[in-house]
Amino acid sequence: MKPSGDVIAGLAPRHRQLLALFLLNPNNAIHRDTLIDLLWNGRPTKSAPRNLTTYIAQVRRRLSPRDPSVSPLHTVEGGYLLSVPSGSVDAAVFNQFVAQGRIARDNGDYHNAARIFESALNLWRDDALLGMRHVDELAAWAERLDEDRRAVTEDLFDVRLTLGHHHEIVGGLAQWARRHPLRERPHRQLMLALHRSGRTHDASASYQRLRRTLVDCLGTEPSPDTQAVHQRILTGDDPSSTLARLHAGHRPLQESDHRS
Repeated sequence: MKPSGDVIAGLAPRHRQLLALFLLNPNNAIHRDTLIDLLWNGRPTKSAPRNLTTYIAQVRRRLSPRDPSVSPLHTVEGGYLLSVPSGSVDAAVFNQFVAQGRIARDNGDYHNAARIFESALNLWRDDALLGMRHVDELAAWAERLDEDRRAVTEDLFDVRLTLGHHHEIVGGLAQWARRHPLRERPHRQLMLALHRSGRTHDASASYQRLRRTLVDCLGTEPSPDTQAVHQRILTGDDPSSTLARLHAGHRPLQESDHRS
C-alpha cells in the first residue's frame, strides 16, 4: 500500500519517506527533532537539520507546485504539520472500511461484510510503504499495515465460508496458505473448505503439511485449536462452530498464528 496516490510519484527516496511520516500522522504536528531522529534512524549526520529544511521545501513544492506558500505542509512551533482532508489517505480509508466490515459481520450481515472487506482490500496496490522500510519507523508501520491486510483477507475468507462459498474460494485459500505457511488460521479455513467440498482426505493432508512445516521450522506442533479442527474433520463433523469461536472479532496475533 502506498501512503498516497500520484503525489509521491517521482519524489526522491528521502522525500518519499518524509511525506510517508506525515501521512501516517495526518493533521498532527511532528517536532523537527523527531523527524530528524526518525529519518536518520536515531543516528543523524551533522548536515541532517539543514537537509531536513531542504526536504521540507521540496515536498512543499511538490504538494503545491504553483504556490508553495499555500502548501498543506505547515510550519508550526518546533516542527511541521501536514493538513490532510478526510478520505485522502488510503491507509485511513482502509481502517474505516475494516471497522465497518467487522460491524456488519458481527451483526450477521455477511453479504455486506464481504462487500466491505473486498472494498478495503481493493485499496492495496503493493506491499505497504514499498521501498521505504530501511527507515525503522516506517518498517514498523509497514509490518502493522501488512498484518492488518493479512487479517482482513482472512476475515473475508471466514465470511465467505459462512456464506457457503467453499467451492469458490478453495483455490484462493490454498494459494494464500502456501504464501503464509506458518499462519494456522488460513490452514484451518482451507481444511474446512476442502472438507465441505467433499475433499476430506485433502483436508487431512493439508493439516499434515502444516504440521510438518511447523515442526521443521519452529519445532512446535499445531496449536490445540488447529488440532481440534482436524479431529472434528476426521470424525466427519463440520468444524464451523470451532472456527467461529476462534475467529470471532478481530484478535491480535495469538501464539497459534505464526507470522510468515
